[in-house]
Amino acid sequence: MPRLGLENSRLLITGNGSYLADLEFEGCVDVCFVRSPFPNAEIARVRPPVGSGLSGAELGIRPLQLESRGLVSVPWDPIAIHRVRYVGESVAVVWGKDRYEAEDAVDATEVDYDRLPDGIPVHPEAPDDVLFSTTFDSGGFEEASSAAHAVIEGSFKAARQSALPIECRGVAASHDSASGVTTVWTSTQIPHLVRKGIALGLGVDEDLIRVLVPHVGGGFGVKAQVFAEEIALAALTRRINRPVRWIEDRWENLVASAHAHDTGVTMRVAVARDGTFLGVDADVVADVGAYSVWPFSASLEPATAAASLFGPYAIRAIKYRARGIASHRCPVGAHRGVGINAGVYATERMVDTIAHELNIDPFDIRRLNAIRTMPCTTAAGRELDSGDYLGLLDRLASASAYQELRRSQRQSRQEHRLVGVGIGFFNEHSGSGPSDYRRRGVTTISGEDSARVVVTHEGRLQIYTSAAEAGQGHAETYRALAGRELDIAPEMIDVFEGDTDACPKGTGTFASRGGVGVIEAVVQALRKVAQLDIAPGTDVTHVHEAKQLYPSGAHLAVVEVDADTFVPRVVRYVAIEDCGTILHADIVDEQVRGGIANGVGCALLEEHRYSAEGQILTASLLDYLVPLVADIPHVELHHLTNPSPGTTLGSKGVGEAGTIGAIAAVSNAVADAVFPLGVRLTALPYSPTRISDGMPEALPDR
Repeated sequence: MPRLGLENSRLLITGNGSYLADLEFEGCVDVCFVRSPFPNAEIARVRPPVGSGLSGAELGIRPLQLESRGLVSVPWDPIAIHRVRYVGESVAVVWGKDRYEAEDAVDATEVDYDRLPDGIPVHPEAPDDVLFSTTFDSGGFEEASSAAHAVIEGSFKAARQSALPIECRGVAASHDSASGVTTVWTSTQIPHLVRKGIALGLGVDEDLIRVLVPHVGGGFGVKAQVFAEEIALAALTRRINRPVRWIEDRWENLVASAHAHDTGVTMRVAVARDGTFLGVDADVVADVGAYSVWPFSASLEPATAAASLFGPYAIRAIKYRARGIASHRCPVGAHRGVGINAGVYATERMVDTIAHELNIDPFDIRRLNAIRTMPCTTAAGRELDSGDYLGLLDRLASASAYQELRRSQRQSRQEHRLVGVGIGFFNEHSGSGPSDYRRRGVTTISGEDSARVVVTHEGRLQIYTSAAEAGQGHAETYRALAGRELDIAPEMIDVFEGDTDACPKGTGTFASRGGVGVIEAVVQALRKVAQLDIAPGTDVTHVHEAKQLYPSGAHLAVVEVDADTFVPRVVRYVAIEDCGTILHADIVDEQVRGGIANGVGCALLEEHRYSAEGQILTASLLDYLVPLVADIPHVELHHLTNPSPGTTLGSKGVGEAGTIGAIAAVSNAVADAVFPLGVRLTALPYSPTRISDGMPEALPDR
């Protein structure tokens, strides 16, 4: 059983962790997948080596299919049987006594493809390739636009990107024919949802599947969906009655795990003469790839991006249309910040655009339009229970010496230096619970979070949760809470996660739910134990149904763009965060800093590109660029604390805030830096090529 003991951090930092690739099983075979080199073809024949490979039809996995409001339900065969729809889609599973032999079996597999012409639907069930569509209208936009001083338009595009954890995915499985139980070890953030997905794929009861999570070397959302490989290995071990193991390589990770974002937002904003935002009309279109990723569906990016537009602003009217369009590309799933990244990026770039149009300082227009009263329900229907948005902005102005920055920028421009200042102002939803998912029509995700606390006869305290540790420091936080609630020494507390047999059922680890639903479940379970006076033999479980909360932040970046090479460099970064009550200061701060590093990469470097023929052009880290240590600035981090009344301790979650704020702040800073050159940046990443391509033919005087 995965145990997060006191020695856990020590093991990890000394290189002695036990990751998926470190697990050894007697008689285990190594597995590889035969993957399609074509983006769109029918499968005429698959012939793996006899005795060391199976086609999708031979493996006999049931297709997974999602039902949700606004979603076109299309089947997803974990191993393609009739047709491939993107480069990297698996068509057969092969194995050998080691990885070398398994890769030889890949080369020996014969696959006949019939290439399909362009223009036919990705899925016949989805007219115009629209896999998901939804609309929202608060009412009042037409009246707002009629009364407005101006209706300003803008269009912005978030790039297709990868989460890129240091540890790629990995799965191992074994089957006990006597009990009928299949055990799956997988590097995942969602053990109970993986168990559910595997059971559906195999057509067996969930009780016959046990999922175990070893140490996880980062997830960042990409490990928060159920993958074909998890189902395939569970099926394969039952078929050949031997332990099996698959370790993803970086090529597979970039080509065939899950991508994210790839979302465009076009909007019209009605504004008053003084810069007050009156109403927003937006169209959100996301390329969601070839399939609806299970369990989130094709709604994940477009619906989340649309719901995030103008989140911290007192908009009186908002309407939007959001669509997920299928394509012959890798399916889109979760990545730190999910669609909030695209929504906040588009919003904050639009706010700067409006400020330029009306000749208002970007800070002043944000302060003018920030929501002032809490709690409140926004025009988009979000119920904000706490926060101080003016306080965030004012603290940012003070901590960054904003007015002095602008004076310094003017001096830099006189010296022909391209220096820009950018702000990212946002709120985000965290800890979505059952009511939030049902409201969106999502039935595959329970939204519950659970904790079980046991007092052993030796007097030790055992904490079990439905979450899965992937570097967030769960054990340290739970021990601190137990010490506070029960006055128990840390060395007397054991923490267990990532075992579907021992740990209570729940949703897993994503959407910053650890600081909301999971912590709430732990606290309530601990308090039940306290009421029983910590008696040996005590065993209590608490299931919490969280309600969506809204942490918030205001970030500022200063960027200098090299006037000759157009390479942007972040030279200063200031972040103000409100995640409610801070439960573990060091962990919170490093979560924010790590998120900012992620966001810097998203804003400046990272982009998956495909050829017109559907071939991925960024299948290695030579082509898919990520930030290095030298690219990440020192982060000046400050906190405001506005506890949420929605949790006992007032915490709101903080896992994604850094990424969301950084994408907006850094992109605005680059755009501000090159604005005097006549460059108008709208499509991420804001790379030297994008800047160069945006240069007008006749350069303005510098």
